[in-house]
Amino acid sequence: MIRLALRDLRRRRTEAALLLLAILAATTTLTLGLVLRDAAGDPYQSTRAATNGPDVVANVGQAAALAELGKLATASGVTEHSGPYPVVAGKLEASGRTSDVQAMGRDATVATVDQPKVTQGGWVGDGGVVLEAAFADSLNVGVDDSVTLGGRSFKVVGVAVTAAMPPYPGASCIVSAGCINGAIPDDRNLPAGLLHNPGLVWLTQADVRSLASDRSSLSYVMNLKLADPDKAQAFVDRSSGDHGGAMPMQTWESVLADATDLAKDSQILLLIGAWLLGLLAVASLSVLVGGRMADQHRRVGLLKAVGGTPSLVAAVLLAEYLLVAAVAAAAGLTIGALTAPLLTESSAGLVGSAGTASPTWSTFGLVTAVALGVAVVATAVPAVRGARSSTVSALTGAARPARG
Repeated sequence: MIRLALRDLRRRRTEAALLLLAILAATTTLTLGLVLRDAAGDPYQSTRAATNGPDVVANVGQAAALAELGKLATASGVTEHSGPYPVVAGKLEASGRTSDVQAMGRDATVATVDQPKVTQGGWVGDGGVVLEAAFADSLNVGVDDSVTLGGRSFKVVGVAVTAAMPPYPGASCIVSAGCINGAIPDDRNLPAGLLHNPGLVWLTQADVRSLASDRSSLSYVMNLKLADPDKAQAFVDRSSGDHGGAMPMQTWESVLADATDLAKDSQILLLIGAWLLGLLAVASLSVLVGGRMADQHRRVGLLKAVGGTPSLVAAVLLAEYLLVAAVAAAAGLTIGALTAPLLTESSAGLVGSAGTASPTWSTFGLVTAVALGVAVVATAVPAVRGARSSTVSALTGAARPARG
């Protein structure tokens, strides 16, 4: 069967190439969709490692709740922490634009958990502000530029990235005023004090407190490192229950999901495209198979004449299409895995680049099954019909001259 299939493929190279391309397009697109998010997650993991990113970020909106926030530092499963750090909502003016911001007060010394990695300039100091990298990129602001925050002028002393929240404009909300991300019809319809797509900046704790109108306007955030990062959600569920849900917490998995949200949308579109290409491949293959089966009546008759069973005849007719499908699946998996990083542009708010995501066994199995399924669906009916035809009709049908 393999020998006959290979001979047919050599004799009909153009048809074989068209068949290969049809299935290859579907398998490559499907592979891209399945591995895209894994490739997109690489820069976040690099940022998390470079900044000793937290496993859980907790925040409270009132100074009175600081004692409860402090209890998390000694909670079961917590190995390290940093903070609590004061945070104030404000407006930043730069390059002729005004943007909502969350200004976090930090120490000049290095934190054990979530020490933002400076990509330009230096870290916080009196009178200086450090901007989150994606936010700085959107404002086209860099080191040594001046910005206005809360009516005061600050010099941009650095640009940094963090794994404690998604890059701008998807930053987590850590202020009591509340935030809304995404486009809105009219900014004037926002409730008073609600931040729209806030950026993140870091100042000294003294500068943040000086920007607060009063102590009640300050929120506080704490970063936690757990003994088992994979149990971050279980820790949040347990701790939130202890505090009646009044202490918002975010796990590193949820930050990762938000940071790769764009890749998720691309993944959905690619998966839809893969199934549409698969249907197109079935339709194209059905046309090719219909013409091919008409030329294989004599082979069917000869196989039956020497004792071939209908199942053997059907297998012979299917073999070359399954062989092409297997090659297309292997090629699609390889091309898809190598191309995924090229389609996953790293955000300015993350370090590193998208790596080559290796397909998992489930991805390998699904892509292969789809490729073989396309071949079987398109060829099974004609192959079975040909296999069931009688030996005499197959031989005489092949010998009958064409009309016209």
